[in-house]
Amino acid sequence: MIYHPLSIVVPVRNRPDLIIRCLDSVYNQSYRPIRLFVVDNASTDSTPERVREWMESHHSDDFQTTLLFEDRPGAAAARNRGLREVDTEVMLFFDSDDTMRPELAITVMEAFDREKKLDMVVWRVGCVNEKEEVIPAHFAHRDILGNHLYHAVLSTQAYAVRTSFFKLAGGWNPELRVWDDWELGLRLLAKSPRIKSVFRVLSHVYPQVDSITGTEFHSRKGQWEGVIDLMERETELYPEAEARRIKDILTYRRVILAAHYAREGFSQSGLELLEKALADSNLPKWRKQLLRMLYRYTAKGGRGAYLLWK
Repeated sequence: MIYHPLSIVVPVRNRPDLIIRCLDSVYNQSYRPIRLFVVDNASTDSTPERVREWMESHHSDDFQTTLLFEDRPGAAAARNRGLREVDTEVMLFFDSDDTMRPELAITVMEAFDREKKLDMVVWRVGCVNEKEEVIPAHFAHRDILGNHLYHAVLSTQAYAVRTSFFKLAGGWNPELRVWDDWELGLRLLAKSPRIKSVFRVLSHVYPQVDSITGTEFHSRKGQWEGVIDLMERETELYPEAEARRIKDILTYRRVILAAHYAREGFSQSGLELLEKALADSNLPKWRKQLLRMLYRYTAKGGRGAYLLWK
């Protein structure tokens, strides 16, 4: 195996402790060389100082570290800032509140080394609950487009990519403050990437109240809908048959979002979005009736509604 450098870009804002946990997991990778870029997104606390101190004690010839700054708010803008500095063939993005298993980098680079035409390596993510248990997230190597639309399998912590391919897809959309990786995944898949799937959990996600997705929906009402609307416009990147399927799944996602509003106690918001989603779709009557049933089921706390919609 030829050991080419791997670039890792991590945006951060006001997370002086969590970022150190993340950086330690990067440093503990069994692979070298690594080029680490941390992009501070206008922190107002000690985060940049903590990162700088950490870098001073960990920088070496085979583990190069760079602290960058991006004042434009939003993780997407910060990631794009890091992307501009990357000159390695392979890279990945990561989030400041999550961690890597030690074998992540070498697994990725071995895959790219074995298959020279690969564009992406995708792996399974584990969600860490309050009991410190790691729950593997949904993952499938078949129908990755459908699985991404239903389950966001191309989350930020779930793949590495050939840098040139990522730039071809257009990078991150800095206008988005929620679901930016979900939207990006749709554009990446429109380029028909050659993908290698790794079924092992290689990264751990720790849900945070102040993360880009948060732990509830209604406080960012309108932002979620805006992402779905944008993705519906981006179906023009796909052949007609695939575009129709994507639109149907996006209608389902609108209905499930409406159900989340209702479950959180905002029934009026939920009903308004439900009726708008159904009115704007071209689905047959029986499919709309099914969506109403899935709305009621999810609003009452039901899970797995996608199994009935697929």
